[in-house]
Amino acid sequence: MELSAKKGIRQIVETLAALGLKEVVLCPGSRNAPLVISFNRHPGFRCTSIRDERSAAFFAMGMAIAKKQPVAVVSTSGSAALNFAPAISEAFYQRIPLIVITADRLKAWTDQGDGQTINQTDVFKNYIRGSYELQGDISHDADSWHNNRCLNEGWNVATITNKGPVHFNVPLSEPLYQTALVEPTSQRVFREVSVERKLSDAVLQDLKYQFSTCEKVMILAGQHDKDRDLQVQLASMATLKNVIVLTESTANISSPLFIEHIDRCITTLNDDEAQALMPDLLITIGGAIVSKRIKAALRRYAPRYHWNIGLNHDFMDTYQCLTSAIPMHPVHFFEQFNTALNFPVSDFREHWLKRKEYLEGLHQRFIEQCTYSDFSVFNQIFRQMPDDIVLHIANSSPIRYGQLFDYGHIQETWCNRGTSGIDGCTSTAMGSAWASPSQRFLMITGDVAFNYDVNAFWHDHTIENLNIIVINNGGGGIFRIISGPDTIEEMEPYFETTMKTDASLVALRHGWQYSKAVDASTLQDALKCLYLPTTNRHIVEIFTEPEVNPIVLKAYWDYLKKSNL
Repeated sequence: MELSAKKGIRQIVETLAALGLKEVVLCPGSRNAPLVISFNRHPGFRCTSIRDERSAAFFAMGMAIAKKQPVAVVSTSGSAALNFAPAISEAFYQRIPLIVITADRLKAWTDQGDGQTINQTDVFKNYIRGSYELQGDISHDADSWHNNRCLNEGWNVATITNKGPVHFNVPLSEPLYQTALVEPTSQRVFREVSVERKLSDAVLQDLKYQFSTCEKVMILAGQHDKDRDLQVQLASMATLKNVIVLTESTANISSPLFIEHIDRCITTLNDDEAQALMPDLLITIGGAIVSKRIKAALRRYAPRYHWNIGLNHDFMDTYQCLTSAIPMHPVHFFEQFNTALNFPVSDFREHWLKRKEYLEGLHQRFIEQCTYSDFSVFNQIFRQMPDDIVLHIANSSPIRYGQLFDYGHIQETWCNRGTSGIDGCTSTAMGSAWASPSQRFLMITGDVAFNYDVNAFWHDHTIENLNIIVINNGGGGIFRIISGPDTIEEMEPYFETTMKTDASLVALRHGWQYSKAVDASTLQDALKCLYLPTTNRHIVEIFTEPEVNPIVLKAYWDYLKKSNL
């Protein structure tokens, strides 16, 4: 095969192939030419070209999410590499194995006025799981050993030891475009051995004792990949009378015995009710929680015990009351824990489920008389959504509205809740759809998030299995919902940043279909078309009035409160 003439580059590419890397996202440039040539010509990789580095890194992250395997993203030198930072930080907090490879100039030229040359050593140090300097130009055997060791170590860190993104920086000298015919070589690989994690008998008995003394146990599930084994274990726990399971759409678990709309159940509580519904024992699993209200309630009414269960984030003390950090996969924990449990007489589960049922009735009655707004739009979107959809939903107001409506029928839901930014939501969805062409994807986003990440469309790959809904409420609608910004004169020009645009020209430029909805009738027709199995590459833009949306949402919470138990 014909690869770069640089021995170091050939070694990097062949070692990553031997380790199991299969997908590579390449960004244009000159300094990274040896990497581009070699990845593209090596038969072990599928290469995807994305022009914008910021979008490319989110695209690669989306692929890693869908394939549940590492994906590499490659840039040229200089400021190009810095554009990877937003996606790297998201992958860092989401524990997604992103293999970041940046070409660099020779270190002798750093800070010497040479073009596209910045200090790239440890440039992502605050949000990377491992950072390594490789030798693109090998001059002796020690360089080869160093490259091999770093690649193996970085791969194991990214996939096992401390899951998340790792960075390989590769200084390269000219010439850059020379190639050589070479025979495949065998590269050394080493693997970290998986070790079964198991609770000791003493720890297990202590935890079971704590559980047996608690009349009120809350399991709070944060963002998590869809996991049928976890679903089974939590459903079993939810049958216990002292246990209630709280979930969100991004936890990807659902049951009639779970509380699936947290804010609906707790927003209207008075102090006595809130204290009665807060737990003695809190068990947390998964990643980020969307609901700010449940975080505030648990911090205010601190449980006696808090167990946080997770392989890579067990020390996270979100609720300021952590008592046991348990570094295990939640499924393995519950498989061991959920046997022969003793629990006190309790009506805790019944109390929660009674409240859930009552508020569900109020919720439905409000919907029946709700005027056209973001609230009614999201209700219609979720009510009509087919079961086979993989949903990506943008941050800010879309993910918050998404927690208020029934989502249990959706195949899977994803949101970039690591850093909760709007910057790469569309690119992430694009990457996931590209990686899984047999699945149907839907992206729900806002007008600001959509335009912020418009370069998600700037590539030549025809993605046929993704549709997009844009909620155009005239700017950052979140700032009319959260407390504070709506009371100051700077809200519209500096926070909401009202937009006078639509998505039609973006769709036209990039070969997507476009339609819009401006009221309940046109929304019904647009969604009916969008959800057809044959509809693809379609953007539906839904226009709502920014002044009406916060009024309707406030009326919703007031309605639940005035009609309270």
